[in-house]
Order: sequence, then C-alpha cells, then structure tokens
Amino acid sequence: MTSSVSNDIYADLGLAASKGSKDENKAQQNLGQDDFLKLLTTQMENQDPFEPMDNTQFVAQMAQFSSLQGIQDLNATVSGFEDSVQSNQVIQASGLVGKAAMVKGDTAQMYHMQQADGSVAPSGILGSVDVPDGASKMNVEITNAYGQVVKTIDVPVDGSDRPSFSWDGRLKDGRMGPEGNYKVNATATVDGKGQAPQTYVGAVIESVGVTKNGPELNLDGLSSVKLADIVEIIN
Repeated sequence: MTSSVSNDIYADLGLAASKGSKDENKAQQNLGQDDFLKLLTTQMENQDPFEPMDNTQFVAQMAQFSSLQGIQDLNATVSGFEDSVQSNQVIQASGLVGKAAMVKGDTAQMYHMQQADGSVAPSGILGSVDVPDGASKMNVEITNAYGQVVKTIDVPVDGSDRPSFSWDGRLKDGRMGPEGNYKVNATATVDGKGQAPQTYVGAVIESVGVTKNGPELNLDGLSSVKLADIVEIIN
C-alpha cells in the first residue's frame, strides 16, 4: 500500500522556506506549537496502517516539544528579568553621581583643596575596615607611592562591625602630604596571629558606565567599582 504523502510535506503544510526576505525565511525556520501539531497530525494520517507507530512515540515527541518550549519560555522570561534588573541598577547608580561613598578597596586618593580664605589644605583620607571575629587589636598603615608608611592608625575594636578611621593628610612635621594615591593596609590580631581584613575607602563617584555585567561606577582618581562594592553613602 502506497502512502499519499506529498514529496514535500513541509510545503503542503505551509512550512517550506520561501524566496522572500531574509526575515521571512528566518521566521519560517522556527517551529512553533501549531506547526508541530500539524506535523504530528500529518504523521499520524500518513502512517502505514499495517505497521502503525506506537502511541508512546507520539507521547514522547509531544513531551520533548513541550519540554523544549518550556525551556525557551523560561529563557525569555529570565532574559527579560535580567534586562529589567540591569536597567534598575543603572538608574540607581546614576543617582549616586557626585556623591561621596565608602567603597571596597585598598587605594585612596588624597588631594589639596583651596579654602574659602584662599589657603590650601589636604583633603585627607577616610576609610573603614571589617573586624574579624575574635580580633583583639587592629591598626591601619597608610603608605605613599614609594611604599613608605606615612601614617599608622590604631583602630579601636569596640564591638562595631566596621569601625572607621581617618588621616588628615599631614606628615609628622606638619607639612601636607603630596597629592596622589595612597595604599591602605589593615592588620588585625586574632589569637596572637595577624590577619589582613577587608578595607574600604572614601571616594567621589564621578560618572557611571554600563557594561554587559551591569553598571560600573567611575571614581575620581581611582579605578571603577561595581555597584555592590559601595557599602555606605557619606553625603
């Protein structure tokens, strides 16, 4: 018994690629749910009645298509959610431009500021540090571009999770330290051993950049940071 299936079953179902535009051809290459059901129905109509296909094969095909369709829908939903989250992050980050913030890092910028009376004063450096569990003592060393220690600060361990520290920007002889970047290195003593806890420095958010991984905050005089690296808005 011969089958009545056309030589081009896809053309009979209206699924064959036409010579239309590139977008039309691309759309016709996508098999939707209605197209799948048309193919499945045609497959059943044209099966050999003496050797019919096992019903489990039809069920398996439908299950595979449903699973694939579900995954595609989930991917589309997740993609839309990611775009929405990133847009909200960009809007949130743009509102921080011009503000001073405490950001994760070990490099701070110190510059000279002109006062209202015309005199010049150092901006100083503001920072904070995480306190490890069991820490009995902690200090911060500020070093210049040559690795020389310009200031050592004892940080009190008084129960605060992230105590702050500051340097007025002046050297031991009272002169202003040079403008530029300074390293902030913290050491905590836990059970008689030294640890290097996470430090944070004050910085001014200059602008916002958008990357495929989300917004980046460009800091005045420092490297850019992620939105999640900000732990406090100072003003």
